[in-house]
Amino acid sequence: MSHKNTHRKSVYKHKRYWYHVSTTLKDKYVHLIPLKDGVNRSGDEPNGRRICVSPTIEQCITAIPYILSTKLNIYRTKKRLIANHPQDIFDSNVTQEGWLQKPTSFVKVGMLKFQDVEKALGVEHVISEAASLSEPRVSGRVLKWWKKAKIKRLIKKA
Repeated sequence: MSHKNTHRKSVYKHKRYWYHVSTTLKDKYVHLIPLKDGVNRSGDEPNGRRICVSPTIEQCITAIPYILSTKLNIYRTKKRLIANHPQDIFDSNVTQEGWLQKPTSFVKVGMLKFQDVEKALGVEHVISEAASLSEPRVSGRVLKWWKKAKIKRLIKKA
């Protein structure tokens, strides 16, 4: 029996940097206010004002619905913070989604074009999104694909 996961630190207990991705934000610095209704939220998600974040860029991408020609602006919290651990999010064990429920400042890390990922990997399309499927196993496969793609090298710095 493996004890690998039993000693893993919870991402929700200690201050850390969190990532947020957006197709609409463009500025180098943004100050976000938690919204009640987010662009990427499905109807079965809990209500409440929040800014959705994840510990890695790959987990952020896995957590959102996207189309194959997407360009994502990638942000990181300006400071290390503690995010709330949401309940009733079907893939939170995969994406480790956190919720920031106070206005928060972010710094743009860069931009990722899916077209650049496809070209670098020699594939016709990036993997299809899993966020709208409500199936954690599919989310796990999507996250594994994004990690294997090594996208950090393809992010155009801000």
